[in-house]
Order: sequence, then C-alpha cells, then structure tokens
Amino acid sequence: MHSTKLLWRAITAIASVALLVAPVCAAKTHPQSRAKVRTKTVAKASRNVYIVRKGDALVRIARRLHVNARELARVNHLKDPDRIREGQVLRLPGSRANRKQVSAGGQHNDKLVRTALQYRGVPYRYAGMSSRGMDCSGLVARVLKTHGIKAPHNAASLYRLGLPVPYGKLLAGDLVFFHTTRRGISHVGVYVGEGEFVHASSRGGRVQVDRMDQGYYRQRFVGARRIK
Repeated sequence: MHSTKLLWRAITAIASVALLVAPVCAAKTHPQSRAKVRTKTVAKASRNVYIVRKGDALVRIARRLHVNARELARVNHLKDPDRIREGQVLRLPGSRANRKQVSAGGQHNDKLVRTALQYRGVPYRYAGMSSRGMDCSGLVARVLKTHGIKAPHNAASLYRLGLPVPYGKLLAGDLVFFHTTRRGISHVGVYVGEGEFVHASSRGGRVQVDRMDQGYYRQRFVGARRIK
C-alpha cells in the first residue's frame, strides 16, 4: 500500500512538470516557424526577374512564382508564350522592383543581360574580346558595344561609366565590380538578378553565371554602375 502511494505521487509530479514545460516549448517554436514564413515571403518579394532554365514552360513558371501567365507574357512582349528559350530573362509583373526597373530603362538593361548570357561557355582568354575567347572586361565591352555603347576594354575604366548603384538596389543589367587579383577594381560582370551575375571567369575558365550575394564575390564586391 505504501509503495502504491509513492508510485502515484511520482506519476503526479512528472505529469505536473510536463504541463509546465509544454507551453514554454510551444512558445519557443511558434515564433521561429513564423519567422521562417516571413523570410520565405521576403525572398519571393525581392525577386524581379527569372532566368529560364532547360525544360521550363511559361505556365509552369507563372504557377511556381505565383504570377498570372498572361501578364507574364505581356510584360515580356512574348507574341508566342510557348516559345521561350533557356537563359532568357523574364521580368516579373506586379512587383515594385519591376516598376522601378521599367522606369529606369529596364527593357534596355534586359537586353544587356540577354546578350551577355549568349556568351556562356565561351573560353576565358586574357585580353580576348571575341567568341573564341574573352576576359571579364572583354565580355562587358563587347556586350555594351553590341548595343551601341562605346566602352573601354578595362574593368577600372568601365567603372567610370554610368551612374553608381548601391548593392541593395541592384537591377538586371547593372555592371558589378570586384577586387580579385589586386587592390582596386580588377573584375567586372553583368548582374542578371536573384543574386547572380554573368562574367568571364579565369577561375572557371569560361563565361559563366555565379552567385555574388555570398562567399567569394560578396566579400570582394566594390560597387556597381547603371548604364543609361
């Protein structure tokens, strides 16, 4: 009888502790989950362009990004929505960032991105500026000259073109600059949106797309310029 009473008291004590701890755990978990939801929402809202990937279809892109497919086609002047190609840059409708881009000459800057992406896979060649091989400033100078903009074949000189842009206000088509091999400006590329840029990489040995919002390039970012 005595042992039964002790056992019952022990069970009661454990149950009381569980009731006290449970609300605390729930209170800690709930704000974290809400924070994750807010982070995802902010990440989606910050996107102003989408780069078409292999196998993409406009309807699936619209569904994935929660935008209207017809509006997506209209904003990007797509006469045939079924004909989109890998590497094509699509501007997203309805976002404040997108409206800013249009008012700042975004259509022209989108053309810079599309032209730069056409050279993906071209071998890296120091001082090169052709489809047989090019370096970082050679790629950017060639892209600008394709659109009638006189441009020097030198990263530091390219930094004198256009208007300065803060990192937090980058738009597709802006030129982004880095210090890599030496102090000062020694590398340049074209921002394509969503934290990515296209450039002729000596490390990668070719023209490629890399992330600039983290790691190696984020630490070496110097500034950006917007070409009117």
